[in-house]
Amino acid sequence: MIKFDKTIWDMAVIPKSVIRSLLTVGEASIKVYLYGLLREEGEPERIQQETGIDKTAFWEAVDELQKRGLLFLDASLGDTRMVFQNKESAVLREAEESLYKDASFNNMLQALFSDRELSYTDYKVFYELVDVYGMPRPVVLVLAEYCIGKSRTGNRVSMRYIRETAKTWAKEGIDTLELAQQKISAIHAAPGGAQDILRSLKINRLPTEQEEVLYEKWKEEWGFSHEAIHAATAATTGAQYPTFKYLDGILKNLYGAKRLSSVAVKEYFSATGQMDDTIKMLLRKLSYPRLTVSSEHRMKYLRWQEMGFGEKEMDFACACAVSAGTPSLEYMDTLLTGWKSQGLVGEADIQAYLEQQAAKKETIKKMLETAGVKKRISRGDERSYEKFSGKYGFPDAIILYAAACAYGLSAPLKAMDTILSRWKETGVHTLEEAKRQDEDFRKSHAARKRMSDIAERTYSEQELDALVKDPIANYQNIKETADKEHNI
Repeated sequence: MIKFDKTIWDMAVIPKSVIRSLLTVGEASIKVYLYGLLREEGEPERIQQETGIDKTAFWEAVDELQKRGLLFLDASLGDTRMVFQNKESAVLREAEESLYKDASFNNMLQALFSDRELSYTDYKVFYELVDVYGMPRPVVLVLAEYCIGKSRTGNRVSMRYIRETAKTWAKEGIDTLELAQQKISAIHAAPGGAQDILRSLKINRLPTEQEEVLYEKWKEEWGFSHEAIHAATAATTGAQYPTFKYLDGILKNLYGAKRLSSVAVKEYFSATGQMDDTIKMLLRKLSYPRLTVSSEHRMKYLRWQEMGFGEKEMDFACACAVSAGTPSLEYMDTLLTGWKSQGLVGEADIQAYLEQQAAKKETIKKMLETAGVKKRISRGDERSYEKFSGKYGFPDAIILYAAACAYGLSAPLKAMDTILSRWKETGVHTLEEAKRQDEDFRKSHAARKRMSDIAERTYSEQELDALVKDPIANYQNIKETADKEHNI
């Protein structure tokens, strides 16, 4: 049990509810939160430097902490502050705070949104872009205008979409009007965009803001080209109702595999198609009721490939599983893992090993029958044989002869161990020498048995009297005999 010593002079008190929330956030978010507890202030660049967090991870951490209700950004006093709060006990403070004092900026924002009256929360998002993401106010205005024109809901565009778009621009270092205009021009010049991807999915409508956010993530954060995203839509044909969310999962796997170009995506799906065909062939041979290839099936297949096995070896393992009466991918996995642990990867080596194992089992079976043991071969029987042939170094002929010698005894295998151990000590190397040793042992044993029988023989009282002389009576007899001889 680990006990933590809390007797510390300098400590920071964190509510339990906050700790519970911190247990579910990423490492970067915890570092940012703890940094705020230890420091009074710090520029974003300095915080990133001291915590070892890059720019992207830093802002993602800030977003995560805000979503968890652990802090909020307050720029109402001129500089941005990270205000800590308890998620459970936090209350809305917007009613108590005044709107930002930059009336000109506020008026221009409101003009962009026309009949949609911006709330305090809406303004706070835009000031967050200025003070937290470092965007100049003119760039924020251009960004807001772009998002309104891009969204199919017009000036009802969500603040989340504006924030996500701003995050992408900030990561790209767009901090001037010129760069902002170049970015917008590049987006307009790009083929298709999110709407083109929707058409590829046979969805005839304008993209939603969430779909636009996903598309931007695929291109800007993950680095996919539009052609690569379009190529990835081919993998959605298995879905009854393909969506951007479904496509997002496919692209996430491709991103992890570092397949970002259209050529790489097509090659990946080509290889995946071949892999699925092989898996289906195995499922068919294993008599699976359904030939649907799952991600778990693919993971097994890829692991077998990483072990060094090809399709021939997998097919051979499949045949072995069927022959063993356990037709399943799980049993195939057990076989292939076991062969790999033996250093066996090629089909020829595996077959030679299995033939050797079959011959060994046949010998063990014959050994048990010769010793008079009637049962199925167990792992203990195999260990005994391996000891006789490996540790003692005897060939099968001598082992089988020892089995014949142990026939009829109460514990034949233990008797064999004793016999073979004795032959090992006396230097037996051939079957003839083993037979001579056994014959000599039996003769010696017979002689010892006769001596033992004599030693254990029982006598009557008359026989004992005849065998055991009374010393006094014997002395008197000797004296009487001497007197007679003297008188004569």
